[in-house]
Amino acid sequence: MRWTFISMLAAAVLAVTRLRTTAQATRGRFVPASAREPLRLLRATVLPSPRRDRDHLLHWSAWRREHQHRAAEAHRRWNNITTAATT
Repeated sequence: MRWTFISMLAAAVLAVTRLRTTAQATRGRFVPASAREPLRLLRATVLPSPRRDRDHLLHWSAWRREHQHRAAEAHRRWNNITTAATT
């Protein structure tokens, strides 16, 4: 529910921004904004930038490799169970 509201609000903001930039363009000052330009501006001004520090990258890498290991173990266990059940 919350994400639906946020998505609808973002769509409304983008639509209004697009309308305003198109209206300004008709006065001759600007080229009409592309459909992606308001989204780029929204990302640059409102959304926080992703973390790229060394500690975060190392933590993410360790978490990802651990998750891959657990997934591989689960697949191996499942394959062993299905093999035993079919033989």
